[in-house]
Amino acid sequence: MDSISRAPLVVSTETAGLGNRIKSWVSAMRLGERSCVHWAVTRNMPAEFGELFANDCAVPTVPVGATEYCSWRLAVLPEDEPFLPAGFATVGAGRHPLIRGIAKVWWSVTGKRTDRYRYMVFPKQHSRRSARADARHIDLEYGRIPQHFRDVYLPLFRSIAVRPEIAARAAEWGARLDSGTIGVQIRTWRDDPRRYRKYHLPAVRRLAKLLDAAPATSRFLVVSDADEVISDLASRYGAQRVLHFPRTTSRNDSYAKADAAQEDLIDMLLLARTRTLYASYLSTFSEVAWWLGGATANVAVF
Repeated sequence: MDSISRAPLVVSTETAGLGNRIKSWVSAMRLGERSCVHWAVTRNMPAEFGELFANDCAVPTVPVGATEYCSWRLAVLPEDEPFLPAGFATVGAGRHPLIRGIAKVWWSVTGKRTDRYRYMVFPKQHSRRSARADARHIDLEYGRIPQHFRDVYLPLFRSIAVRPEIAARAAEWGARLDSGTIGVQIRTWRDDPRRYRKYHLPAVRRLAKLLDAAPATSRFLVVSDADEVISDLASRYGAQRVLHFPRTTSRNDSYAKADAAQEDLIDMLLLARTRTLYASYLSTFSEVAWWLGGATANVAVF
């Protein structure tokens, strides 16, 4: 990367959930000669930075003269553009619903040769405020992301130091996961009734098709923002096939307590161990897990 693209100090100031904040943080690493994080405790994040991570980069306020990076999107720089054609993004790249519907039919009758993600019928204008008109984004694109960006961002994700006691809990329990375990991340949007109706309810049927089609010998590591999801899947597929980290905190309270946020991070680290991932549409939680796992897992978005 050309040095002219790097500011002396870049501070991540994203205030949304865990996945969004981590993406903003690694973008700040890329953009700055030095990078820091201003990690505000909000209703989306009850834990302090130091309660989750061991990196010495948290600041109580944004220093004077620092460049702020307040976005959930991974930074795409001018020197990246030769590796990313205009119109690349399929998430946040607006298409009329009628056009998407026709394209989905075409996708089906031609043998499903291309990425279904771009043809999902429900609206995809995700975070218009931060969308580039040329659709040069890599967010939530998983296996479509060019190798150039994996080479750039993987070392930054690897530089994240999770607190040792959190990493140890994840490693100890995660040792039971084998290569055939399928990671299943279910974002119900329980905190947002509109998104719950718009994204989760239609996704339930798509997820059921994925799980039903999985090899009978495979097990599912289920991560979710709602406790009832675990019991529902265990009832349908059997407790022996449905694995989940034995949390001491309720998933439904993960926005309320610091120790719940720590267990959210454990769930993310465990999800990163899986080589096949069924991921909720528009969830950066599974996206960050994919990066932390080396950006090689096969992903199906539902």
